[in-house]
Amino acid sequence: MTKYSITFLACLPLILQIGCTGGTPKGFPKVVPCDITVLDGTTPIADVEIVLQATAASEGLVFFGKTDGSGVCKVGTSFANHYKEGVPEGSYKIILTKEPFVEDTKTREEQNEMSRTDLDAYKAQMQAKRDALPKIIPDALTTANTPLTIAVQGKTEMEIDVTQHK
Repeated sequence: MTKYSITFLACLPLILQIGCTGGTPKGFPKVVPCDITVLDGTTPIADVEIVLQATAASEGLVFFGKTDGSGVCKVGTSFANHYKEGVPEGSYKIILTKEPFVEDTKTREEQNEMSRTDLDAYKAQMQAKRDALPKIIPDALTTANTPLTIAVQGKTEMEIDVTQHK
């Protein structure tokens, strides 16, 4: 036997234990599919971050996702460093966010060579450009006071047209 074979055999119980304990952690709830589509009129909106805020106690659980190019988000649940697509049945508030994108006019290298004063001025200029862009998601949908809610019972699908909230 080579020293690598001996090392592998010595580590095999540890490898099997790690591999076999990668299941769902204790306390992880049963989840069901929850798809949310975000539209601007009839146009899908990509890269919208979605957070569901449970109306009942959900200690340690986080419910979130991001829309794809077709505006669809498959919301998932995170608990104890474990993620699973789907959410527990129940009622939730829906919080949406999407930051307007402004492409940097300076490369990372150029920014690294700037003085602190020039870099601060550049960052302020870029933020002003972002602030000047129209918001895709209305402010009312971006906070815990959102009027959007969803009741998840079995497989749940929902469409949100942000134009109805502008």
